[in-house]
Amino acid sequence: MLRKIGLATAAAAFTLSSAPLGAESRSFLIRARVPVVCQVQFRPIGATPIDGTTIPLGEISEFCNAPGGYELVVNYAPGTMQGAVIVAGEDQVVLNGSGQAILTRSPRPRNRARLLSAMPGQQGFDTDRLDLRVQPMGSLS
Repeated sequence: MLRKIGLATAAAAFTLSSAPLGAESRSFLIRARVPVVCQVQFRPIGATPIDGTTIPLGEISEFCNAPGGYELVVNYAPGTMQGAVIVAGEDQVVLNGSGQAILTRSPRPRNRARLLSAMPGQQGFDTDRLDLRVQPMGSLS
């Protein structure tokens, strides 16, 4: 019993004396820079028209960590695709033949996957290429 009390007293004394007298508190400032990454990936699907006019093209996966959000831009050959409608989930844009259109604007960072489909204009699909690009919005500082 005496031995147990002696060990407990010694442990308590060691614990109390292990903090140096007059110890200063210190703090550290850690800064990290996270690069802005914006990308879109396309996975084609072979499917028949949904309602006779809407043609599923595939699935897109969008990712952008820009604090100010991002735009999903459709690029195509100027002078083509007039009147065609490009649809991604709930968003859609009617192409005017300019060669570029903004399909989506997101006011915040986002990671999502959506079905991409198209409805041809009066000239049908008169181009063989649609390019999708995600670009950050807002300040990147």
